[in-house]
Amino acid sequence: MIKEETRLTTEDIRLLKSLGRVKGRRLRMLVLLTFVALDLGIVLLASSRMSDTGISIPVAIAFLLLTALCFFMWRGMWLMSRRSQRGIQDGRKGIVELQLKTLKPNGKGGLDYGAANGEVYRVAVPLPGISILGKQQADFYPGVIEQAEGLPGEKVLLHISATGVLLQVSYPNQPAVKAAAALTETDKQLVWEHRGKEKIIVIGRVTEILHPIKRGKRAQDTYIRLGDTLYLLKPLRPLEQAISTGQEVHLHFLPGKHGEADQLLYLLGS
Repeated sequence: MIKEETRLTTEDIRLLKSLGRVKGRRLRMLVLLTFVALDLGIVLLASSRMSDTGISIPVAIAFLLLTALCFFMWRGMWLMSRRSQRGIQDGRKGIVELQLKTLKPNGKGGLDYGAANGEVYRVAVPLPGISILGKQQADFYPGVIEQAEGLPGEKVLLHISATGVLLQVSYPNQPAVKAAAALTETDKQLVWEHRGKEKIIVIGRVTEILHPIKRGKRAQDTYIRLGDTLYLLKPLRPLEQAISTGQEVHLHFLPGKHGEADQLLYLLGS
């Protein structure tokens, strides 16, 4: 077991800043729920003045439930923002090398990396953001992991902030190869708009599979780790088979402005 301490990199700071901001789909959903709660409060106040118990009781229940939900969501955002700021102000991170024995959700939204020597590292997990169109974004949001699958026996390097945020994960013996390639005619048929003439192909073994908690009626999101990067598994062409850790895959995607996997075209397994 090797442990060392070093300074945060520019990329680490960018991740922590992104994690501490509430924006995009999360912000819109939170603002919408807050306004709905306020509207229910107004309806409840009006019905109580009219002594209409037939309306006030169900409205009161809905108001209390939604208000409690909004409170915990705003509180969670505030705590993560504070956690990110403290991590940046501290300016340090720890790097831990371990032989992975288990990888599982810890019941608090994050992950527990269990080492072969019995030590457990509990971390908060940033996940790449998702746009309304289901595309992967360059920013991050606090993940709430419901299911996780790792690759036992592999050597893992964990970069962890002073406040317990997982900044980077790498599997030294399972690197991923990334290269640019020209778009094929099949690729062009999958997307209406292709800004450039190139795509990115990543080849590597799947070392982690993460399933965040399902929200609403949407299908559950899936992230896979290739090398040191997490990719949102939402290809335009449906998967031909289930993906498992240890499997070598070829991932084809269109890059975004910051090189992120803006649009996953397809995933080929071997």
